[in-house]
Amino acid sequence: MASSIGWLLDVTVDGNAATLCIKTTDGGILRLVDKYQPCLYILPTDESAGIKLFHALSQQPKITRVEWQNRFTDIFDDDGHGVRRLLSVYSESIHYHKALLRKLEKDPRVAQLFNTDLSYIQQYLFTRLKIEPTSKVRVEYDGTDLRTITKIDEHGGVEPPPFTMLYFEVTTLSSVHSLDSHDVNDHIKQITARYQEEQEVTFADNEETILEDFCNNVLTNDPDILVSTERHCLGTSVLEYLIARMEELGIDIKLGRTDKRNAIEGRVYLDSDSFDSIVGLIEKARFACLPLSLAARYRISRLIDSRNCYELTQQGFVISRTDKLERIRTIEEIFACDKGGMIFSPRLGLHENVAVLDYENEYANLILRHNLSYERCSDTKGLLPTVLESVLKRRIMFKDLQKSFPVNAREWLWCEQRMVALKNILVALYGTTGSFWNRLANADAFEEINRLSREILIKNKDIVQGLGYELLYADTDSVFLKKIGATFENFVSVKDILARETGLPITLETWYKFLVLLPLEADEKLEALKHYYGITHTNELIVRGIEARRHDAPNLIKDFQSELLYTLFDCKDSAEIVSRGYENALLLVTKTIDKVMTGELELKDLIVSKILRQDLYKYRSLFPHISAALQLTEAGVPLTRGDTIQYIYTDAAHSNPLRRVTPVEFIDEGREQVYDREKYREMLLEAAETVLGYFGFARSLYGDSSRVKYRKWWHTVWQDRTKDIDMERSLG
Repeated sequence: MASSIGWLLDVTVDGNAATLCIKTTDGGILRLVDKYQPCLYILPTDESAGIKLFHALSQQPKITRVEWQNRFTDIFDDDGHGVRRLLSVYSESIHYHKALLRKLEKDPRVAQLFNTDLSYIQQYLFTRLKIEPTSKVRVEYDGTDLRTITKIDEHGGVEPPPFTMLYFEVTTLSSVHSLDSHDVNDHIKQITARYQEEQEVTFADNEETILEDFCNNVLTNDPDILVSTERHCLGTSVLEYLIARMEELGIDIKLGRTDKRNAIEGRVYLDSDSFDSIVGLIEKARFACLPLSLAARYRISRLIDSRNCYELTQQGFVISRTDKLERIRTIEEIFACDKGGMIFSPRLGLHENVAVLDYENEYANLILRHNLSYERCSDTKGLLPTVLESVLKRRIMFKDLQKSFPVNAREWLWCEQRMVALKNILVALYGTTGSFWNRLANADAFEEINRLSREILIKNKDIVQGLGYELLYADTDSVFLKKIGATFENFVSVKDILARETGLPITLETWYKFLVLLPLEADEKLEALKHYYGITHTNELIVRGIEARRHDAPNLIKDFQSELLYTLFDCKDSAEIVSRGYENALLLVTKTIDKVMTGELELKDLIVSKILRQDLYKYRSLFPHISAALQLTEAGVPLTRGDTIQYIYTDAAHSNPLRRVTPVEFIDEGREQVYDREKYREMLLEAAETVLGYFGFARSLYGDSSRVKYRKWWHTVWQDRTKDIDMERSLG
């Protein structure tokens, strides 16, 4: 008997066996077979019916085992958690299991069936293997037969398993010559492929040669994972399309690691738009105890359901079908309980010496602290806290590990990607607590979490104001407070008091020297959430909800707005900002406008970037990035959903939308290009108005009446703030 160490790349189930694909530490691949017999559980209508079912099923030749077992059936049963005496039935293969299930669903002796909602791969992983895919394992085997498998603790390692990846993109005739996405009858024009970080190669010839060359490239590089970089329509994957074309052409090509043709056995297939990073996907796969391909395809609610089912099976539960409905409640009950989170609206305007205190994973910690779960808990830890705690601990582990690596180093980025995936899971665990799509949903638990969070926020307000601090803004798990003359140590003391009084971890996230809270763009009289800018005592700019934060804004606007803020805040106090800082900012606006109008800008600073959020043919309006995309497709450049379109404005007022912008690909760097100076001047003034509007700035001051906004209210606020500052100075 041999043994090896590696990572569990993939698990598949077929017939009466599960196939495990192991990526070994020496770079090899082990394909091991484990016997598997699918099982279901039956609750008979009564004892007599159970005895009859037991004898009838025991005589079936393709049923390998029938026995009585005691299992928990209902997590919501307060008395003994619903322990029932059930019949467990094991079939010789999944093919017979499906036929048996259809018969039992119609059998009058059957009151209820369990574990039938679980897929065969889930049943195998949950009840037999009990190891998450992608985990590091030690295996012992005889030939291709698996004997033992043991999970190896990776001790908080951040590096992903050494799975190799090959990225490819298929271009068809229809995707080049029309706006319609190709279907399985489209002919292939070319395939581009890139293995790991190597140079991209292109296969372009007749369709049969293209497919043969691509498959030979796959076999030569022997990747563990195939990743399609485009999204196929009609609900079929690009891989399914390729296989369909092979079958249409009568081509017998090997893509996988076995002799089976027109399949990828031994490899994993992924669509690139189904995951952000491989380490993030690995976190999802391990959380849900699912293979990579399923973890990529499932939405977050389904991943959570998979993890809940896994935990329940480990506790001796069987899984009932998803037919639970929320209990009926009166309007008065809903109105009294279903209030959601709480927000204290921001106090608009310029503020000095502001600290932001942020509760770390507040909802998660509330769930753990109060043992809030789907079921009614006593002294034992509930299901929701059990699942959530493992995710939270893992996220904290990576957060601590990240501090040991240089920012943006490879290991730092791996930690970041893992933390993002785990954060999304934590948020969804709270968000789906009362969701209709959650088989264990409990609206009462969801509302209790929100009630406790509201209590915490109110308690924060009372404590902060009792200590003589002004509460400027509070949003669920963060509070903005200020106090003239308060030191960093004073704010730390407030943080410690809040942590002690609430029993929740809280950090001093940011200490602002100056902070400006802005109104909503749509209505000047409404405060905006997450719409502010400021500068810290360490001279770091922090912006939320303005142009400098937007990924699609050209560098001209981002750089200008950042320089504008540094200029505005280059002052010792608020009074100086209102006078000297604002005047210097106006000079910068004038100077930058002059550069725009005299043509001194480089084209690279004028590029606007937008993402195609859907297939091009689905758009009904010619937005600028759609006009640029249409120009590209007309020139033979294939585009799909998710692609980034880059363009500059060349004649924004042209009557033909297709002439208003020019794609970056059409710009000749060797020739002087003409950009629409008035358009970029307008964008510049809009960015200036966002930042300086509170101080009385309006684009009309520079003769721009194209989108003049009524700023009388702005001036009123500005005058009020100036009076407040003058009064504080006179009293001080």
